Order: sequence, then C-alpha cells, then structure tokens
Amino acid sequence: MTVRNGTEADKRIIFEQRPQAEQLFSEDGYFLVAEKNGEIAGFAAMFLRDIPAPVGEREAFINVIDVFESYQRKGLATMMVQEVLKLEKDKGTYQVRAYCDIGNEASHRLWRKNKFGISPVKMPDGSIAGSFVTYVL
Repeated sequence: MTVRNGTEADKRIIFEQRPQAEQLFSEDGYFLVAEKNGEIAGFAAMFLRDIPAPVGEREAFINVIDVFESYQRKGLATMMVQEVLKLEKDKGTYQVRAYCDIGNEASHRLWRKNKFGISPVKMPDGSIAGSFVTYVL
C-alpha cells in the first residue's frame, strides 16, 4: 500500500466512482491517493487557508478522507493522515484540521488514533452535531 500525490487522471477515476466527491476538491489545495497493487483504494482532499488574526498562521483542512469499502480497516486512512501531517510540517503549516459528524465513530477513532484534539460542536439546542479535530504541528 502506498500514498502519493494525486493526478488529474486519478481525479477522473475518483469522480467516476464517487461523483459527489467533486464538490469536496478545492483549487486552493491538493489531494492524496492511497493505492494497492496499482489500484486506487482511497483518497484524501485538503484545502489550505490562512488563519485570521491574531494567529496569522496557515492551516490545512482535510475536507474528505474516503477509503473504498473493500480496502477499509487496513490502515489506509491513517497512512493518508500521516502523509498530510508530514507534508504540512515540512511546509511550516501551523495546524491540520478536519470535521466529522457525531455519528461517524470510525472517523472519531481515526482522529484519536492519530493524536488529534477533538472539539465537539454544540448546537443552540444543546445537541452535539459533530467535532472539529485539530493537530498542531
């Protein structure tokens, strides 16, 4: 299993398999592809943005991590998260963040396993909609 930067050809393959993913890719970011035996097994798409004052730093926001069903629970999502952390640390990025819905237990386990801080998002009615997760580099 390998993780590498995605190409335009990879994007076409991903969008054929996951048409809804197109809206999750950003011109202000990049994406990674997880491969097994030359076949795309999953992907992660990030966008980059400046954190407004007073911090004045840059962050990478992981907009989506998707591992195709037959490849799940084999460590590919963790491999992609670790590659994002490495790439962004090398660039001097301040932090990496993401959001996960409250019902997505697998996603919460992924972030905890990779040492992300978890901040629940409390709605006005008191319910918890999900969590922002953050890893300060």
